[in-house]
Amino acid sequence: MIQVTALLSGHPTSDISALAERLKSAAAAADERKLAVRGLVVSTVLKYLTGPNDVRALLQVWADGPADGGEVLDLVLPGEAWSDGPVDAWAVREHVYKQPVERQTADASLDGAKLAGTAYRRDDFTLEAFFDYWRDVHSRISGKVPGLGGYVVSEIRERARGELAPDALLELWWPDERTYEASASTSEQAAAWEDVPRYAKTTGTFWLLRETVLIPPPPTGPGALEAAG
Repeated sequence: MIQVTALLSGHPTSDISALAERLKSAAAAADERKLAVRGLVVSTVLKYLTGPNDVRALLQVWADGPADGGEVLDLVLPGEAWSDGPVDAWAVREHVYKQPVERQTADASLDGAKLAGTAYRRDDFTLEAFFDYWRDVHSRISGKVPGLGGYVVSEIRERARGELAPDALLELWWPDERTYEASASTSEQAAAWEDVPRYAKTTGTFWLLRETVLIPPPPTGPGALEAAG
């Protein structure tokens, strides 16, 4: 199975219905071309958290078939489905720390909020050391933030489109925006932010998004923190 994550840029909008319909139609057509789409999730930006940015949505695709990341994206996101701006996309591998229950059923989350962003390793860290530290040290600190639901880090395996070159993409799920905002003043969140410069750069870009699951992705079992607990 291949997983592709894409950042779609353009003019921000809260209307996702037209995009969702185009994505579902493209996924159905891809299935007919022997690319089986096993999961399809689109998250639209509610708020830019760090710096000016024109990212409008985050698209995630899980698929089976003889295709690389670029081919998967071309089938699921043909040019006519997205023409508002540039697209940055990667083939990724997920590191699941807390399983996001929001992805288990096809629906839009009416209240839920998801923080997502790009992550870059410190220059003195190899990629292996970067992800080892995140798994063994940082996830155990940041996973204690009150109210935090799902927690997934996607390792960038191959660039499929665009010029942006992060080492990872971060996703954190919250039951609602109020819970997310309340966590900012907690000691647990302070400890998490204090730990970041110990292994990563602080130049990532972050967004708060609303997630819509069009096709529930395959289950992966309990996350590493849940299994450890």
